[in-house]
Amino acid sequence: MSITIRRGQAEDASALFGLARQYQTGREAIGRDEFVIALDNVLRHRDQETNVLFVAVQTDAVVGYSLLTVSRLLHAPGLTAHLQEIVVDTASRGHGIGDRLMQANEHYCMGRGVRQLSASTARMGSFYNHRGFEAVGEHYRKILDLG
Repeated sequence: MSITIRRGQAEDASALFGLARQYQTGREAIGRDEFVIALDNVLRHRDQETNVLFVAVQTDAVVGYSLLTVSRLLHAPGLTAHLQEIVVDTASRGHGIGDRLMQANEHYCMGRGVRQLSASTARMGSFYNHRGFEAVGEHYRKILDLG
């Protein structure tokens, strides 16, 4: 099975929405309108690109994606990147798609001169451990009541 990794685009919206709804983090799933706003923000061109969206395509279907942010931190020299999301369709897992997405992110980071790549996860720590990541802290989250 051939897997192609490419940059995400607006035409991927329907497939990406379905995958994003598979990415449950304990909160309510994202609604369509919120997703469209978020995708538009991710795809918006910036001179100093901060959001990097890769999609995995297999047999003309988007079966996974990753979202990376690139920034400068006050405590670390050079550019840093954080893998915000990596999602592979439930039916497509175990076929190397996550590996290919990780390779695309690492290649992109090296090309930009990123010195540190981090990821936060509440599950699948072994996925990151097998790719050379090490646990260096804890991840905390607080859901803010905006209503």
